[in-house]
Amino acid sequence: MFRLCSEAVQAKRQSVSAARSEFKWRRSYSWLLLLMPFIGTAVYLSYQDTLLPIKTIQLSGTFRYINQQEVESAVQPAIGEGFFSLDINRVQQTLGDKPWVESISIRRIWPDRLDIAIVEKRPVARWDDTHLLSDKAVVYRARTKAFAELPLVYTAGNNPGQMLDLYYRLAGRFAELNETLVAVRKDSRGALDMQLANGLKIKVGRSDIERKIARFMVIYRAHILPRQADIQALDLRYSNGFAVAWKEEVLQSRDETSLWRNNDV
Repeated sequence: MFRLCSEAVQAKRQSVSAARSEFKWRRSYSWLLLLMPFIGTAVYLSYQDTLLPIKTIQLSGTFRYINQQEVESAVQPAIGEGFFSLDINRVQQTLGDKPWVESISIRRIWPDRLDIAIVEKRPVARWDDTHLLSDKAVVYRARTKAFAELPLVYTAGNNPGQMLDLYYRLAGRFAELNETLVAVRKDSRGALDMQLANGLKIKVGRSDIERKIARFMVIYRAHILPRQADIQALDLRYSNGFAVAWKEEVLQSRDETSLWRNNDV
């Protein structure tokens, strides 16, 4: 009786063990079935890379400032790489490091082409002797001698966007006087200097910039314009007037005052 019970227990244990083994095998097999599509896709893509290399790169954009040959040389290594495995981010970074590039769009075109569209920065001002300022207020390195006709817009502070807005605003005001603003600068203290196309230099200072410019607009036609050829610079930093720096030849020939006040004009 004891032996029969023992054999029955052993048989039951073997049956349970076999069931567990079968369950584990089925579970492993299920996982394998789930992974098969991914494994197959990886193998397929790896195989396709040898059959579907990039053969053509199509560049588009208006290349006014960017050297197209340099761009072609930069993307040349992509020729021959796999259609699926090509690292688009790497290509984009390679081109994005070039100073004149504003934005890049890269697309894979089946079965073997890469389309690259490049938008150049549009310079609107000179920043200093070695940098330009784009219409998006981005400062970037460039050969500025070829852009001498652009206005000079500079600030020692880290706010080129605000400085560009100020230039546009002031340039519009001077355009009402038929004058062209060719330079605006702010030093490290925030003091503003300007220069017109006629050579007239204007010191504005740090405070009340808009009020000082408005006052200047009022007196310009009546008092500055008639004597413009004799004036070297104006200083608007006074609270109730402005100082005039006459040209040297004028000082030698005439007895000119150096300060005009509001009640004098």
